[in-house]
Amino acid sequence: MSGCLLPADSLRRFVQQVFARIGYPHDQAIDAAEVLMWASLRGVDTHGVRNLKSYYVDRTLEGLLRPQSQIRIEHQTSQTACLDGDSGLGLACACRAMRLAIEKSRCIGVAIVCVRNTHHLGPAGYFAHMAVEHGMLGLCMTGHFFGKGHSIGIAPLGSFLPMFSTNPLSFAAPCGRHAPFVLDMSTSVATVNRIEMHAQEGRSIPAGWACDADGNSTTDPTAARVLLPLGGTAELGGHKGAGLAMMASILSGVLSGAWAPVGRTRPDTTPTAPQRDQYDQATMGHLFAAVQIDAFQPLDRFRCAMDAMIDALHAAPLADPNGKLCYPGEIEFATAAERTKYGIPINDRLFDELQALAELLELEMPQM
Repeated sequence: MSGCLLPADSLRRFVQQVFARIGYPHDQAIDAAEVLMWASLRGVDTHGVRNLKSYYVDRTLEGLLRPQSQIRIEHQTSQTACLDGDSGLGLACACRAMRLAIEKSRCIGVAIVCVRNTHHLGPAGYFAHMAVEHGMLGLCMTGHFFGKGHSIGIAPLGSFLPMFSTNPLSFAAPCGRHAPFVLDMSTSVATVNRIEMHAQEGRSIPAGWACDADGNSTTDPTAARVLLPLGGTAELGGHKGAGLAMMASILSGVLSGAWAPVGRTRPDTTPTAPQRDQYDQATMGHLFAAVQIDAFQPLDRFRCAMDAMIDALHAAPLADPNGKLCYPGEIEFATAAERTKYGIPINDRLFDELQALAELLELEMPQM
């Protein structure tokens, strides 16, 4: 078939059933489905239901993700916490961590929660947006640092060895009349997911996105290995994107303990003479923060100020008279309303994947 539209509610139920059928507890299945559906509804297809099979089902069936993991708090104060995800589903572990940050923020004003020993959390924007739903500012960072390099990722400027994941970060703020501000960005020019989508669709990637393993610029998505940081080359400000990638790794990986002494048996184990080869990061690290706006000013005043800022942006003269000035989160908010009403576009490849999952797990396909 040439693609179709699947109703959001039907697709959501199917995704929940998939996670439940491969062993995840009911609450985790609900959380995981909600995260992926949030991305698909908003048109962020790179991080939505498209990843259900390859990122989550396959890795669970291969034993890389543990459905019966026990998420636990390793360290905790009144306004901070560090969680051990027990190599479980990052989608669900991240939901728990952000809820904890929101809960602590209610009491103390600002709270930060880190997570180690976990996996891909999907769209970082979802978790920052969770705070907005409680009238708070939200922040999320996630990343992976590969001390000895990886097959694909961001290389430090001056090297062709991929050492950082695309290390995304997200920040969200509530508004009044307008849709929430939701910035969700990788620290690379393009994400691995987007390059994968181009490869699956048989399309080349734009020049300036990536280099091959030898450091040569490439437009072949299957040859892309070195992802350029935001800004691209050093002359165009690539050092800024590379610095952001390292910042995300420090806050999500080093602070959480994900980048840690090899073979450590306790979270506080430290080598007597730390060296590069004594450290590794086996899984991803995450950071979540929630800020109670009422700790600084009344929430209504903040919302009014945000609306006034957006009104000013919308009133700015346009370089293209036929264009439209939008802020982060505005287009996605409108897309979610449209897709909620009319359905989520599913291309042939994804439809076939969902059908294969339905057959494998003995589930009914989402009803069109």
